[in-house]
Amino acid sequence: MKDYPKIYKNLSDKELVRIVTVEIHKYEPEAVKAAEAELSKRGIGKLKMAELVKEVAQENTSVQEIQDYVSSSTMRFVNFLIDFVVYIVLVLAGSLALDSVFVTTDSDLIIGIGYFMMFMIFMAYYGLSEFYFQKTAGKYVTKTIVVTKEGTKPNASTIIIRTLCRLIPFDRLSFLIVKDGFHDRFSNTTVIREKE
Repeated sequence: MKDYPKIYKNLSDKELVRIVTVEIHKYEPEAVKAAEAELSKRGIGKLKMAELVKEVAQENTSVQEIQDYVSSSTMRFVNFLIDFVVYIVLVLAGSLALDSVFVTTDSDLIIGIGYFMMFMIFMAYYGLSEFYFQKTAGKYVTKTIVVTKEGTKPNASTIIIRTLCRLIPFDRLSFLIVKDGFHDRFSNTTVIREKE
């Protein structure tokens, strides 16, 4: 049995209000009672309580709006196909450029440089385009963008995590199993349809 009073003592007023209002269905009755008791103990006035309830309700509405705009698995697959074709074209262009610059017979060196180039093109294509524009070529076509779970533009570290997670084996297939694939889940992002 959880010690709710001890746990809830460390939560903010807003988190407690969320438990007793918009997320009440997610908690056991004793957990809700403990949250109400903690709020009562803090002596929050009616005006402050009304402000907190309004804030929590607005945030909940924003999250719901984002969920309504989340793109489908089919759209995500189309994004992947378009981005994969663009990536292959970029790698081929990079290979031709590399071939004109490096003249060597050391096959291990050529393979190492080739893999490094492919990695850098991958990071640049996905990382830079999603950081600056919130979209790749595939997302331009399907009119979708990358956002955080809260609906805001992702920062650089979030995009780096998202891009690196794309390298997880079977990341593309993860969308067939769960709604948010590995690179969405681990970076706390999602892809939504652009509002018109």
